[in-house]
Amino acid sequence: MAADLLRDTLREVLYGPDGFSGLFSAPGELGLMRAVHVLDFAAVQAQPTLARRVLALRQHLEWTAAHLADPFALLQDEADPQTWAPADPAAWRAELVALARAGQALYDALYLPLKGEGLREAHGAVVRAAREAAVLAAWAAPH
Repeated sequence: MAADLLRDTLREVLYGPDGFSGLFSAPGELGLMRAVHVLDFAAVQAQPTLARRVLALRQHLEWTAAHLADPFALLQDEADPQTWAPADPAAWRAELVALARAGQALYDALYLPLKGEGLREAHGAVVRAAREAAVLAAWAAPH
């Protein structure tokens, strides 16, 4: 039951509410993936912290998914979220694809039999994704 709710919540966070209010959003609000796709290369060049937030979230989602599947999993990513900036539009698009894959990996990991610490980790990753979705959607919204 808890995993079902986590999957539904993660889907809402990634793609927005499905016509109804969700736990973290209201009808018409952007999900994480739509919000980051509104941010083009020029936007992340002008505000490098946006790209860094996306990278940090992607790394966190990847790590959580891997850790839920194997508590001893080790991931290596040379990119440092405190200093990273995409070199060109292709690098930014590649990061967006990697973020989508990380979201899907976490979604898939939520089908594992999770208990105790695993459920807490999964909840934490979904809440972090929700927070970042809200921040990025606020930046993506027309001012």
